[in-house]
This record gives sequence, structure tokens and C-alpha cells, in this order.
Amino acid sequence: MAWLELKNMFGSTYIVTPSDVPDMALEFPWWLRLAHVFNLLFMLLLIRSGIGIIGAHPRFYWSDDAIPGTEWLRTGDEERPTNIDKERIGGDDEQRRPTATEPVSEEATDGGVSTESAELPSPERSSGRTSKRVSKEKEGVWTAEDEADPYSSWLALPGKDNLGLSRHWHYWGVAGWLITGGLYVVLLFGTGQWDRLVPTSWSIFPQAIDALVTYAQLQIPEAAGYNALQQLTYFAVIFVLSPLMIVTGVLQAPAMRAHFPGWFSHIRQKVRSIHLLGMLAFVVFIVGHVSLVVAHGFSEEMAKILLGSADASHSLALALTAVWIGGAVAFLVIADRASLKWPMRTKKLLEIGLDSLLKRVFHHHTDIVDEESELQTSSEFARVNGKAPRNDDYRAHVAEDFANWRLTVGGLVENELELSLDELQELPRQSQTTRHDCIQGWTYVAQWGGVPVNELIDRCNPVEEAEWVVFHTLDEKWEEPDVDGYYYEAIRMDKATEQGTLLADEMNHEPLPIAHGAPLRLRLRTQLGYKMAKWVTHVEFVENFDDIGKGQGGWRDDVLNYFPNSADI
Repeated sequence: MAWLELKNMFGSTYIVTPSDVPDMALEFPWWLRLAHVFNLLFMLLLIRSGIGIIGAHPRFYWSDDAIPGTEWLRTGDEERPTNIDKERIGGDDEQRRPTATEPVSEEATDGGVSTESAELPSPERSSGRTSKRVSKEKEGVWTAEDEADPYSSWLALPGKDNLGLSRHWHYWGVAGWLITGGLYVVLLFGTGQWDRLVPTSWSIFPQAIDALVTYAQLQIPEAAGYNALQQLTYFAVIFVLSPLMIVTGVLQAPAMRAHFPGWFSHIRQKVRSIHLLGMLAFVVFIVGHVSLVVAHGFSEEMAKILLGSADASHSLALALTAVWIGGAVAFLVIADRASLKWPMRTKKLLEIGLDSLLKRVFHHHTDIVDEESELQTSSEFARVNGKAPRNDDYRAHVAEDFANWRLTVGGLVENELELSLDELQELPRQSQTTRHDCIQGWTYVAQWGGVPVNELIDRCNPVEEAEWVVFHTLDEKWEEPDVDGYYYEAIRMDKATEQGTLLADEMNHEPLPIAHGAPLRLRLRTQLGYKMAKWVTHVEFVENFDDIGKGQGGWRDDVLNYFPNSADI
């Protein structure tokens, strides 16, 4: 294919030939070589930690309703049943919340995964912290955690149901990749090397087709520098695919949806799916790129990449390549082992420097508009995450339909409060229809009604030193046998005062179901779902949370190595 006819936008016909694209005798300056070295490491971090994140919910949808059975891609277990009795606690007595038309029963038999009687999981403690703690014969109320399909550490970083640490490594991969890429682009244009990647003639397209045909014939296209197919591919990866990955990554943050509901209220699952496809495109590019390096002459190409010239010592280039690749692999192995053996130490180490960056980008933006409720319609199905409490105190409250439930407010306040549900109902209320974004990746839309946390703040008058609000619950996390303590979550004071932060007692215009946190749960617009504590019984204002739990800002932060300052992302 030596020439090709093309028509421009005005209809004029012209002919392009290979001579229309000037030969480029490429230079490989030091900054370009360093970019290659670091980019490999950060790309491996991003892909492997990304696989770890996917394992928490390996299902992909185009709709934010994320209804089971509508996914376009799914791995792991079979479809999840949707006819779940969300008023059931589970356990030996199969206790359920009474409805308005039925008496309280300690031996309710209705519920489970069908409308018929179903055997519930016994309160036996399992030994591992995996997503499949209950056998299929006794699956009872199947939660979103049962949809997880964690991958091996051979594939994911760190693998083995470690979503929190996968996210930590992903943030560091993103930071390193962005710094490397940003410097590369600046120097590319600043040193006049931009024309090695940026096409300057429409003839690049027929030339690229010509090069593709040559490759298909198992031959190498002749070119002094990059051939047209290489140039076009590199341009697309750097200036199209990379920005697409950045944008689709950022747009998954609940903070973006909360602050710009008119634009981003309905696209979380779309951008998550596009982000996956982008990752797969990067994997295809890397495999293709390495294959072409081998085809063009591995030692010669590595001499260019690492030493700056094809005339440099090929033996030295191969030795440096072995050190480069071996060092990247060694780093990943150490990262895996450290994450699995010392998860808390690794988590704290990875938070150094990242904390202030996340705060600057995603936190302390309280200009939320009340536009989202007008744009949303409740989903047909709302996933449940976490098992309802089984302790005697909570069972007693369920048996009396929460008539004696009390919400207490204390800590660094001038006025301590103790409120019944009836007294809470008398306070000013707020309703919102918002999207729930789970850290696993699934979403749904629901209406929530309840008391703004601001109303409690106005009545208890926190002192100036109070910087955090801690929500304590009756959730003893019985499904985690190796962990002591009740579930709690801490949010910053500015999050507590944001418009739309509620203690909700209503969901989709009905009393809050047990499975979703009855009688009270926290609701925030700008954070991931795990921060929205369910079964809330006490609110505490504190200066810091160092002495609460393990001092990490929440039960999941303590136990699963999540990160409270990344809950907006």
C-alpha cells in the first residue's frame, strides 16, 4: 500500500504517500529513559491493585441501579437473589421486625431467599475473613459481601480480600503515574520532542494502515524513527487513553456526584465500566508494545530505552534490563508480603503524604446543591451489606418494635442529649433521594428521610475542640469472630454539618428496614457507604479518635485497613 486517496472536509481529493511523513531520527534523552523506568513500576502497581479492587465486586453495569442480572460482565458466583426479607435478623430464632398488621413473634418463619420458610445461618463463627463466610446451605440473608470474588496474590495486589490495602496501593500508583506522566508531557513539549508523538499530517492514517499490513505479513516497517502505526498508537495512549482513565477514575468519587449532581448523578456504573475497559486497553498496549520491542530487536531497543542509543553496549543494556525488571518484580513481591503480613503498618506507611493530598482534592467542599433529589428515582433493588446484629439488646428492641430505643449524644458538648424515636420524629426533618456508592463498586438510588445531624449539633452545642463526630452502634459484627468491639464510624465535623447529612429512620417512604440499619442509620452524600453506620445508638463528639477502637477512624478502618480520608473517593 504505497499510496491512498483521501478527501478532506471540503471534498477535495488528494494522494498521500510515505514521503508525506518526514523521517524522524529519534533521540532518547535522559528524562524519557527515566519515564520508561518509573512508568513500568507505577503501571504494574495500578493494574495489580486495580484487579484487587475489582475482586470486591466483579460485576459491571451500565445503570447506577446495578440490579443483579443486568450486569454486562460478571465473574464469581451465580446471580444473587433479590427477594430478601430485609426485616429479618437471622440466627437461631429467625426473629423479624413486626409489621403494622402482625403481632410480634419470636419464631417468625417467613423470609430468607424466598417467600417460603428457609433455614438461617447459625451464629457459629467462621475462621477466615473472606466474603463467603456462610455456606450455601445456610446462606440466609445474602449480602453484597457474598458477591465478592477476591483474587490470588499472584494476580492482585495484595489479593485475598484486602480491598482497603488495594485502594491504598492504587492511590500511590496513581500519584506516581501522574507525576511521571506530567513531567514527561512537560518535557516532551518543552524540549521540542513533541513531534515524535503528535501527528502533523492526515497522512498518518494511511501510513498506519500500511504499517499494520506490513506487521501482519510478519515484516518490520521501514522508518528512521517511529513508524506511523507506532506514532499514532503512542499518541492515542498518552493523549487519549490516559486522560480518559484519569477522568473516569475521578468521576467515580461520591464527592463528585454530590457536588455536581446535574452532571454526574447517573454515570457511576458507566464510568466504572469504561475504566475497566481502559485498563484492559492498557494491558493490550503493554503486551503489544513489548512484543514489538522483541520483534524490532530486543537488545537494540533496550539500548535505546536505557542507554539512549542503538549504538550503545547491548550487553550493558541487557544487564540493566534484568536489573530494571527484576527490581520492579522484587518491589511487587515485597509489597504483597508486607501487606499480608503487616497490614496495619503497611497501611500507615502508605498514608504518609497521601493524607494531605486527598484532603486538598476531595475534602472540605461544602457547597452541595440540593439538585440531586430532583434528578433521581429510587432503584427497584437496594443491596444489603453487613449482617444485622444478633445480640440480646438488639433482639429485645426488635421484639418491641424499637419502642424503648434511645439515641444519646455526648462527648465534648455543653448539653448531653437522650432522645427517643418519637422525640427525634418531632425535630425538623429532611428528605433526599440520593445514590448510595459502596466502596465495593455497586450502587443504588433510594429516598431517605430523617433528622439532619445539624439539628443535634444545634441542641448539644459541641465545644470548640470537637473536630470529629463518632457514631456508635449496636452492631457487634458477629460474622467477624476474631475481632472485638462494636461497629463505629467517625466523620469530620464539616462532614457532619454538610447539607444532606442525616440520621435516617426512613427509606423509600417506609420505616427503615432492619437490614438497612433500623431504627437509625447515618446518611452522607459525599462519602462511601461504609462510613454510613447502621443501628446507631450513640453520637460522640471528640477532638480525635486515637483512643477509639484501634484509632483509625472507624471499624472498617481498624479491621479492614480502609482509610477515612479516602471515603470521598
